[in-house]
Amino acid sequence: MMDYGFQRLVLLNSAGYERAELPLDASVSLVAPNNTGKTSLINALQFLLIIDRRRMDFGPHDVERSRRFYFPNNSAYILLEVLLPESGSVVLGCVGKGVSNDYEYFAYRGQLNLDDYRRDDGCLVAQPQLLSHLATRGLLAQRYSGSEFTSMVYGNSRRGRGENGDFTIFRLEQARHAEVFQRVLTRTLRLDKLQSKEVKDYLLQIFHRDLSDAGIDFKQEWDKAFADVNADREQYQAAQKQLERIGRLETLYEERLQLRGKLFHLRPLIDQALQDWQSYYQSRSADLQQTRAGIEQAEEQLQHDRVEWSAARERSLQTEAALKREGERQAELERRFTLIDRRETLERSIEHARAAYEAQVALVAGVQGRSPNEIVRDRNRVTQDVQRLSRERASLAGNLYQHLQRELNAEQLAALNRLFAREVMTLPESCFRLNGEQLHQSLEKWLSQAGRLELPGLDLQLADLPDQHRQRSAEEIDQELSDLQRQLAQVDEQLQAAEQIRAAEALKLEREHDYQQALRELEAFDDLAILRERGAERERSLLDCRSVLADLEAKLRGVQAEVQRLREQLDGIRKQQDELDGQHGEICTGRDRRSDGDPIFSYLADLPHHTWVGAAELAIEQLAEHLREYQQDCRRLLSLETDVRGLLAELHADGLTKFQTADDPDEEIRLMIEFGRHLPQEFEAIERKARTAVVNVTACLRQLRGSLNDFKAKMRQFNQLIGRRRLSDLSVFKIEPEDERELVWAIEALISTAEQVDSGQSFELFDHGSVLDDESLTRAKALLIREGDARGGLAVEHLFRLSFIVGKEGQKPEAFADIDGAASNGTVLMAKLVTGLALLHQMQDKRYSVRAACYLDEALALDGPNQTSLIDTAAEFGFALIFASPAPLATVRYCVPITRHGGHNHVSRKNWQELEPRLAGAGA
Repeated sequence: MMDYGFQRLVLLNSAGYERAELPLDASVSLVAPNNTGKTSLINALQFLLIIDRRRMDFGPHDVERSRRFYFPNNSAYILLEVLLPESGSVVLGCVGKGVSNDYEYFAYRGQLNLDDYRRDDGCLVAQPQLLSHLATRGLLAQRYSGSEFTSMVYGNSRRGRGENGDFTIFRLEQARHAEVFQRVLTRTLRLDKLQSKEVKDYLLQIFHRDLSDAGIDFKQEWDKAFADVNADREQYQAAQKQLERIGRLETLYEERLQLRGKLFHLRPLIDQALQDWQSYYQSRSADLQQTRAGIEQAEEQLQHDRVEWSAARERSLQTEAALKREGERQAELERRFTLIDRRETLERSIEHARAAYEAQVALVAGVQGRSPNEIVRDRNRVTQDVQRLSRERASLAGNLYQHLQRELNAEQLAALNRLFAREVMTLPESCFRLNGEQLHQSLEKWLSQAGRLELPGLDLQLADLPDQHRQRSAEEIDQELSDLQRQLAQVDEQLQAAEQIRAAEALKLEREHDYQQALRELEAFDDLAILRERGAERERSLLDCRSVLADLEAKLRGVQAEVQRLREQLDGIRKQQDELDGQHGEICTGRDRRSDGDPIFSYLADLPHHTWVGAAELAIEQLAEHLREYQQDCRRLLSLETDVRGLLAELHADGLTKFQTADDPDEEIRLMIEFGRHLPQEFEAIERKARTAVVNVTACLRQLRGSLNDFKAKMRQFNQLIGRRRLSDLSVFKIEPEDERELVWAIEALISTAEQVDSGQSFELFDHGSVLDDESLTRAKALLIREGDARGGLAVEHLFRLSFIVGKEGQKPEAFADIDGAASNGTVLMAKLVTGLALLHQMQDKRYSVRAACYLDEALALDGPNQTSLIDTAAEFGFALIFASPAPLATVRYCVPITRHGGHNHVSRKNWQELEPRLAGAGA
């Protein structure tokens, strides 16, 4: 049993405990049902030992929630009493700060007495009064920040070595192991969470200082070893890839040399010609203007003549057309009147047509405005008159009027003629019976007064009544009857016309047309007579007109040809003038906008160039062309300068930068062209240079392989450490690094090949641009580069994986990639505990021993001998083992139950049960 180390863990008003005192100076069986707070009690140590919240692990609960759980108020305490070699008993603690659920660290030298944390009234001391209260008890406590507390606990704080002494609990061989030590220590408090990958990471960090090289960037090492070779190769490859571009550069460079020489020669000639041009232009323009004026005057006279002749021609054409129309008119009329030779025939046709037309007009006029019903009524009236006259004519031999005339006197006859209707007077003898005497007597009685007729019951005045009948002769009646018959026929025609008014109108128009046509025929016949009389004269006029037309056409054709000739001459003069003006404008523009204003044209003589061997003089009349060509050459030279710079920049951009340090760009281009011509010789030089870098390129691989071998050696030592005691029924338990075969094979292949290269073989392996003849070596190099890129470099950790070798008694050992699948649950817990403690032991300073505590849940999964073995193993590594189980264990020093009162957990020192070891060799 160690003398120095953890003594007690105390929780006050924290994690659901009103008060908990747990011994830590020897093995403990923490007894309580599941989910009663056993793990919470042990996890409180993380606040004092892990300190960095980022590395704390509270299982399913995050750190913030756990902080509120452990520090609900400002009188919640987590206290650890430790016995240290130099300082004796010290107390490390943290206390809640109130509603923020935050906490602060404190420490002092002295033993842990819980009464020091209570006021006189029995209540716990609140955080603000803690230090002053402890001072009243003679305890000099100090506050610490998280970083200060960490430095104090892990032995790298000057403050921890001050007036209170050294408070170091874990003294590590290397200060940089503090982080990984805390991570492993967290796992010893939660062994069920220890994973295989974590074991590998912990081991690599622990053995880092002992490894010859922790990691390499293979591609970087490769490039470093071949830096010069690759640089030359890149230049060679850049030139090889850009041979076509170098060829274009050579062509442009040669053209530029020629243009420089040409422009250097022509520039003074152009300057002199520009000075002489104005005099030449003015003289030539005056000559052309004089010639043009003479041609324009001649053309104006011709145009005047052509206008007069054209007008005469138009008049002659109109006369000829009129004469032709008269002849055609006569011919047409001759055909029309072939069968008519006298005018009277046409006159008779006109009379007939006019009569028919007038009759139809009268007929249509008679029915216009009258309906057929009105005409029917007229016809009925006329018919009645005809019938009446017919009866009157038939009764002329003896009608009633005649008989009355014989029997009565004039007065009596007149009276009856006024009374009787006209038809009564004309009744024939067969229609009446007359008694003259009787009638006479009656009338005398009735006509007793003159002009009055007195009848029984009726008295009539006759004087105002007209006579109804006048006796006429047969000739008069026949004449009126004939008129009525004719009127009746007209009425019938009108009725028929009224019923067919549209046809009547159309017939009227047709007869009107016939009448008008007859008039026109007569007029045309008269015209024919006139045309016959003028026929001979018309023929003579037509011949004269055609003769005049022929003469005018000949004159106009001549004028047109002459005008065309003059215009062609004028166009030629204008063209010459335009060309001269164009040349003048172009020359003036070129003179004002010369393309040789760039500074480069002022020192062409100083630049590399070819001597000009072309024409030595310039013709003034061709100055515009010469100037244009000169300007184009100037622009071309400037363009060449740009193109050459552009090609040079492209060659640089694509990697050909070998000659950038030349004295001037022309020299760089010349060297670049020469370089492109001698690429085969350059390739041979690169090959020779590359052989000297072959051996160095694999030095990093040898270091990496050495690191792997060193790690394997350290693992053999580590396995000796964890293999000292038997784990359950396992005869073998060790952790072996197994090679990642592909990577290790690739390293070995390249190292072996490098050794061959050292003797002058297999150079092509290291040529980036070649296709490897050996497929396996190509694959090895590609694999290392690819894996290095994927992993951000190659380290020893990438060359192996850990296997857990487990072998039971009498059975062949088996390898497992995951520690959880290596054995039974209890055996796995034992293996994890031993592995974690061994890892911590590796990092601690072996000269400084302070016992700590570790925790194992579900302890009932282990039998008694295994429990004892683990207690002893933990003690050897400097740890007191705390078992948690629902039932007490008999293999430990202390059996500590958790009780519950008033809704809070309690662990009282009074309930500690100290046991004697049952098995030999058990730790105290």
